[in-house]
Amino acid sequence: VGRTLPQAPVAMVAVTSFLLASTGALLGGSLRGSPVAPRVSVAVRMADDFKVGVIALQGGFREHLNAIERQGGVTGMEVRTAADLAEVDALILPGGESTAQGHCIVESGMLEPLREFTASKPVWGVCAGMILLADHLEKATGQPLIGALRIGVERNAFGRQIDSRYREFKLSGEAAEASLSQQSYFIRAPVVSELGEGVEVLASLPDDRVVAVRQSNLLATCFHPEISNDDSWLNFFLNKVVGVDSSSQPLPNPTTKAPWQFTPADDGYGSLAVKRAFPVFQQGGVIMDVVDGEQARIAEAAGACAVMALERIPADIKRDGGVARMSDPKMIKEVMAATSLPVMAKSRIGHFAESRVLEALAVDCIDESEVLTAADEDNHIDKRPFNIPFVCGAQDLGEALRRIAEGAALIRLKGNAGTGNVIQAVRHARSVFSEIRTVCAMRDDEVFVYAKNQRVPVELVEQVRSAGRLPVVTFAAGGLATPADVALLMELGCDGVFVGSGIFKGENPARRAAAMVAACAHYRDPLKVAEVSTGLGKAMVGLLEHETPASVAALLDQQLAGKELRNAENAIGGIDASVAA
Repeated sequence: VGRTLPQAPVAMVAVTSFLLASTGALLGGSLRGSPVAPRVSVAVRMADDFKVGVIALQGGFREHLNAIERQGGVTGMEVRTAADLAEVDALILPGGESTAQGHCIVESGMLEPLREFTASKPVWGVCAGMILLADHLEKATGQPLIGALRIGVERNAFGRQIDSRYREFKLSGEAAEASLSQQSYFIRAPVVSELGEGVEVLASLPDDRVVAVRQSNLLATCFHPEISNDDSWLNFFLNKVVGVDSSSQPLPNPTTKAPWQFTPADDGYGSLAVKRAFPVFQQGGVIMDVVDGEQARIAEAAGACAVMALERIPADIKRDGGVARMSDPKMIKEVMAATSLPVMAKSRIGHFAESRVLEALAVDCIDESEVLTAADEDNHIDKRPFNIPFVCGAQDLGEALRRIAEGAALIRLKGNAGTGNVIQAVRHARSVFSEIRTVCAMRDDEVFVYAKNQRVPVELVEQVRSAGRLPVVTFAAGGLATPADVALLMELGCDGVFVGSGIFKGENPARRAAAMVAACAHYRDPLKVAEVSTGLGKAMVGLLEHETPASVAALLDQQLAGKELRNAENAIGGIDASVAA
């Protein structure tokens, strides 16, 4: 971290291979008035089976892959291992949570291969990707950095999610010459705080903070063109930085791709588009329940992409009984101070006053949660007036669409929280995704009846049919207790997972948390899931569907182990007859 890399030599660019050059010795500089390298002339070549990789460990990688599909002559490829990296000609580091991505990169053995790749090949870092490319951060966090881009970066420079916007910026240099887009989403975005030698400024805000730079073969932006209905920055990367002659197809309808909304007419403060954009960059990640700052630090070190702050994890809520309410603001603020990750918190269903308190605390997302005691048996919260996103639970497509109609920006498939039993999470995932497939196959005249029967706006049903998915990010939750559980829900089609009791009610919480993250990033690799599952110790004692929390609580109080524990488990439940057949 913070090291100065040697400058790459100038090289000629050939038709079949190319090296993107930096310049000769230039003096380093501060943010203002740093010397800029002369432009590097890149020979344009025809794209013939040219592969552009996207790091696909966590974050908004799918959105980049979708954008690459619209470019003629290039092929997009997910990069999850060093072997994948060796197959691509250029690379995109997507937006997401940089600490989670850094953890996954190290865990996957990719840090050194990435450093070698960025020394000569074209790379575009977006938001978190810019952070990873930087050679130092303004506030040292200990997170791994690739270190190829001679800039300093301030993380979360605009504040928390409530400060995210659709912002306008001014162009300079090559970006101005290419007439690139001057508006984009800034979601918990960084800014460039220091410029080193050879770095050219391409875009800055009206207050002159730098938000896009180029250094020879490296491009970095603080903002997200891939969700801004804008391929101009991708075209710039391919044509000017990579040197590939590619052509772009027409942009799709914005309501069919993330964030499934038209771009805002103004800065988008509190808009549905900005709120839906936030969970896009949680994709491929694990959101962990924590009850204090120490658990939040464990979650961040394990590679979580966000934490859910609550005083009692769901298993304890079920065990203790009584009314479960919003957590003490003191604890929530402790968690917010302990981690750089996004922090979520729960309010009761229908309790808009609790949600207003959480918004005043500036948490990054509110969970209107069935885990807490409902405050209103008929009405959910109208989430549309709030300026921060909500996550809500759903068991089927109709329930998911009703919550989205109320303003939810993230759907959490309910499962059965606090049980360590994944069966309901699987049931709800299969229900939602199979119903989506049914909707996609409907005739136009069948959509109206479906919408009426589900008590949802017909426009939402039509949007699902056009997009082929929910128009928000969809996570699994409720009962995930092992890395294999995580892999199962990801394979079924979820965008990520919530895990709570399954970590801190099992043995070796820190190792188990890291294993959950690895299984989420590598869910299609059963050998990897087996590797991270090995030696974790016993998972949490779970509830079968017909068991009561009190019976299992009594079992836990006995502090049993081994064969004695298995015998006691069978005595209070045995095999669940509802699924044994």
